[in-house]
Order: sequence, then C-alpha cells, then structure tokens
Amino acid sequence: MTAPTVPDVTYNVDTARALKTAGRKVAEWTEERNRLIRQAVGEGGSLREVATDAGLSHQAVKFIAHGRPPRP
Repeated sequence: MTAPTVPDVTYNVDTARALKTAGRKVAEWTEERNRLIRQAVGEGGSLREVATDAGLSHQAVKFIAHGRPPRP
C-alpha cells in the first residue's frame, strides 16, 4: 500500500504578494525596534524599563543592546 500524495495547494497571488510585503515590513520594524532599544539604553534607560516599553524580557533587551555573549 502506498501513502497518499498531498496535492499541491496554491493560494491567491494577492495573498502571496501581501505575505511577502508583511514579511518585509516585519524585518524593517524589527530593525527599527532594535535601533530604538539601543538608543534608549544608551540614553540611560534600564533594561527592565526599556523591556516593559518594548514588550520584551529584560534579557532580550540586554542581548539587543549589548549583543549575545560568546558561547563556550
């Protein structure tokens, strides 16, 4: 007995275009958010204060502002 094949599913071209646009916007806004996080921390904002405003954990803000520590 062979496994049934899954038919190719194509979706609307407009949906595909909108999805690509949304993906691009997410990348752009993530870059902007990260820039603002670095700016806020550079201006003296605490990691927790900036994290609250950004909707992130303080650890995520630390990584964005200062980079991830090297792995052993």
